[in-house]
Amino acid sequence: MSKADVFISYSQDAKAWAGKLSESLERKGVSTWTDFKSIRAGQRWFEEIQRALDDASYFLIVVGPKNRIGEWQDREWQGALERTWTDPKKRIIPVLVEDAKPPSFLKNWVPVRIQSKKSESSWIDPIYNAIQGTGSEGPGSVIDRDPKPDKEFRARLQRIERFAKQLTSSQEE
Repeated sequence: MSKADVFISYSQDAKAWAGKLSESLERKGVSTWTDFKSIRAGQRWFEEIQRALDDASYFLIVVGPKNRIGEWQDREWQGALERTWTDPKKRIIPVLVEDAKPPSFLKNWVPVRIQSKKSESSWIDPIYNAIQGTGSEGPGSVIDRDPKPDKEFRARLQRIERFAKQLTSSQEE
């Protein structure tokens, strides 16, 4: 699969919105990556996600009203956050569906809120503008993140990294 500009990850209750975001951005000429359209039978799930995270310049973190986060979403979100720390050109754009509350790690970014009763342009335009680098002062703009994440978060990230290394080494055997 070719490189995608935008990696879209979503809480389990926001999958339909992730699909809508992907379609809307693709219509505007922005290539997107989502697990449900980009991973094929026979591919290694973890490796494909890591490759897509490395390739993307933008990470849309779509949070549904129930904020149901599974193991894979947690890995994707942590991976996106790690990459924004190591590459300041990469950006996270939180997308909150209806009355969703952002997870604590997203509190340093200005979100785009999707309201189902509003027009598509009310939410896709701010996201598209943020990706294109226009309208940086309006909704969807990115605020610099806290350069020092809390100790609990760093410990969690270290556990995830150890697990990933163990997983990778067990696959190589």
